[in-house]
Amino acid sequence: MLKRRDRFSIIITLLMLVVLIFAITMQAVLSAPAPAQPAKYVIVMIADGWGPQHIAAANAYNGTVPAYQSWSNYWTTTYARDGAYDPQLAWSDFDYVQNGATDSAAAATALFCGVKTNDGRIAVSHDNKRLYAITEKARALGKAVGAVTSVYASHATPGAWMAHNDARNNGYALADEGFWGDPNTTGTTIDSPYYNGGYGATNPPLNVIIGAGHPNWNGDHYINHAIRNKLAAENGQAGAFTFVERIAGNPDGGERLLDAANQPNVTRLAGLFGGGAGNLDYRFANGSGHNPENPTLAQMTTAALTVLNRDPQGFMLLVEGGSVDWAGHLNQMDWMLGEMLGFNTAVDMVINWVEEPTNGSNWQNTLVIVTGDHETGYLTAGPGIFQDEPLGLVNADTLTLEKPVANSGRRASWQDGNGNNLIDVGETVYWAWNSDSHTNTLVPLYAKGVDADQFAAYAVGVDPVRGAYLDNTDVFKVLDTAVYEPTPTPTNTPTPTLTPTATSTSTSNATVTPSLTPTAAPSMTPTLLPPLEKGHFLPIVHHDYNG
Repeated sequence: MLKRRDRFSIIITLLMLVVLIFAITMQAVLSAPAPAQPAKYVIVMIADGWGPQHIAAANAYNGTVPAYQSWSNYWTTTYARDGAYDPQLAWSDFDYVQNGATDSAAAATALFCGVKTNDGRIAVSHDNKRLYAITEKARALGKAVGAVTSVYASHATPGAWMAHNDARNNGYALADEGFWGDPNTTGTTIDSPYYNGGYGATNPPLNVIIGAGHPNWNGDHYINHAIRNKLAAENGQAGAFTFVERIAGNPDGGERLLDAANQPNVTRLAGLFGGGAGNLDYRFANGSGHNPENPTLAQMTTAALTVLNRDPQGFMLLVEGGSVDWAGHLNQMDWMLGEMLGFNTAVDMVINWVEEPTNGSNWQNTLVIVTGDHETGYLTAGPGIFQDEPLGLVNADTLTLEKPVANSGRRASWQDGNGNNLIDVGETVYWAWNSDSHTNTLVPLYAKGVDADQFAAYAVGVDPVRGAYLDNTDVFKVLDTAVYEPTPTPTNTPTPTLTPTATSTSTSNATVTPSLTPTAAPSMTPTLLPPLEKGHFLPIVHHDYNG
């Protein structure tokens, strides 16, 4: 039996061990780095239809490289369910990327829900399951959510941000779900087939929706008068949207929208604008063409940020430059440049907003992602020339030279010396559109802020020209991490490593003298320093599955 003194010694020793362990533990806790804070503000900016040559053309025309193109730069796939991207075929068979391209509905679903689905589906799986969108998680965390677009307010990309539906064509149901939660708020399939396909209510609905498709100009099957009239009737009511719309003859659409957003009690804002084509009227490369009855994309974005920032929990905002895609379908470089430059202005405005201290935002509590959902138009330096070849001159003079090529129907800019509307051997070509649809090429992604470096953990393959690339569903995973979750497990074993690539400026003064056959495939030596060199709008019925 232990003596009392021995028992006392043992107790003292044990107490000292407890104190020592506690001290070591506290030292480890205090010296450990603080866990990364989730992003309070998340802004996703989509230039629908952009590719590396769209970016390069805009940079060349404007003579500057936007600030966001100095951020971490990655490449991402775009294909839908059952699709694939073969990096070897992409650079050995010129026509390869013209097959198996996604539409915007499937692409947006992959980006916002992290699941590949079939074309035309809006946040719904191929086997008819409602998918959980990142915006629903943001709402569950108490954040405000908004969407801004230069095309129909319930088009495919904003549709997947705010709703769930069997078919992107069901624009009335998508709009109802975005504005009020219930996809059949203003009507049912008895009233119109475009109220069909819903998967139940999404509540709470969005705080801000600003886009085109005003039915007085062209709402097509996206926005009808019942939707517009309900917004107008509820304007000013408690808990309802403050509503701003295009007014014929009033060239102050942007100012009226900003005035409404600046009212301190406004926490929900709806804006319906647009023109005869269903989007905001196209802007040309030189800045002309914008109708001041409509706001610019930058003004719409400013208004959305102003209202959403009144939520103390933060917000998640989508900004879509949708007309980049529409101009690409039309093979109209002038319109495409105007829309790209307008999109770039909106990105610059977002950067300024993040860096303005009075907003409470900074790069330690904000994530901004700038990317596209797919490439449109297969823009290259000439017919049959691969995308790694720099474009020729892109300026006011070469814009005037763009016209259809007689034997293909695709538009190009070239010195047509004999005026036969054909690209003959020896004629200088500045650029050519090789498609009027989407392609399956990789698209760039730029990111800055909270968890922007997480993209480097995802790599599903190596492209011989672009380097390592990620899958578009991984964008959802990074968003998920930034909003709340710990670092996710990469899609595949992360070999190769996805290293951010530097952005180079285009040497776009070079001209191209093409042969009439496709150029040889590029070298298959991988590089992580791809050059980011430096419109038409199909009839609306065709645009349903082409945007």
